[in-house]
Amino acid sequence: MHRAQLSALLSRIRRAGAAEAARATVAAGLTWQTCVTLLHVSAPYAGAVAALLVVETTVVATVGAAGRYAAGCLLGVLVAVPGALYAGPGMAGLALVVLASALLARHGFLGHHGVHVPTTAVLTFALVHGRHPGELVTHLAEIALGIAFGLGCSALLFPAVRVRSAERALEDLRLLVARHLDGLADAVVRRERPRTVLGPSWEDDLDTAPRRARTAVDEAHESMRWNLRPTARRRRWHLDDRVLGTLTGVAGQVTTTGRLLDTESAAADDRGFSRPYARLLRTTALCAYSCRGGRPHPALPAARHALARLGSPARDHPPAAGTDQRLLRPLESALTSLSAPAPAPAARSPRTLHPLRHTPRR
Repeated sequence: MHRAQLSALLSRIRRAGAAEAARATVAAGLTWQTCVTLLHVSAPYAGAVAALLVVETTVVATVGAAGRYAAGCLLGVLVAVPGALYAGPGMAGLALVVLASALLARHGFLGHHGVHVPTTAVLTFALVHGRHPGELVTHLAEIALGIAFGLGCSALLFPAVRVRSAERALEDLRLLVARHLDGLADAVVRRERPRTVLGPSWEDDLDTAPRRARTAVDEAHESMRWNLRPTARRRRWHLDDRVLGTLTGVAGQVTTTGRLLDTESAAADDRGFSRPYARLLRTTALCAYSCRGGRPHPALPAARHALARLGSPARDHPPAAGTDQRLLRPLESALTSLSAPAPAPAARSPRTLHPLRHTPRR
């Protein structure tokens, strides 16, 4: 009980961003103390601000933010130093530096860190023009220390691993696809429209869930890149893109099947087709819910056999044959996707001794 409460509390703290705030706080504090000790600066605000701004949720995002922050400051220095040395004094030189740095700040690579180009340029122009090169070097050293501590704290102080959220999103997608397939089976048996059984927003739900799962899986992959935590190296196969692609394709075929059932009523009135078709929908739901990587569900070959038997031309209902085939094509595509080999966890091969190699006894 206490362990469950502790895990729930930790998940709430993680969702609130407390871990990221703690890493940024530690990075800013270490930067401040290091600057005071090594650079002999009484108030190293520039370094602390740099450490706060580069720390992101994941290690990859922190590296990107640190690179953009450093690039913005470097561009500001490169623009301001020639302007302060060779441009005219006063407002003319400052206006030229501000114009050039503002144009560079709009570069797409820098993102929101482009604001550091004009700010660093104006500060550098003032220090170089006022003959204070030592203060400029100290200022840049503070920023470098802040970026370094931000990177270190983001990589070493329990970096985020968003595997569980991605697994929950995939589980929600599997459950949603299975429920919609069961709902379509109920609609066929009851001779009702899918909108009546599944609700008016069933198509929007099937369209939103794969996008939400894709976002969660991408965030999980990003959180595992360059991550030193052991959990980042485990369970990577759970989030394989082929599993998500299979579920997304099946969701699309479910949407197509529901739209066809909304327009085709002849097949629903044919009991010789509707009942086996409903059973096929429920079997497909079972196979879709078990799509987790590794071997497919054992009922999948039987479902494919039932599909082939249901679509055979030997049935005694030629007027509805075209409708039956249109309803069977999406299920055939879904079962083909579910039959594709999915990734399985890498198992360690047992160590075998060479048959001709002598093994000394201990």
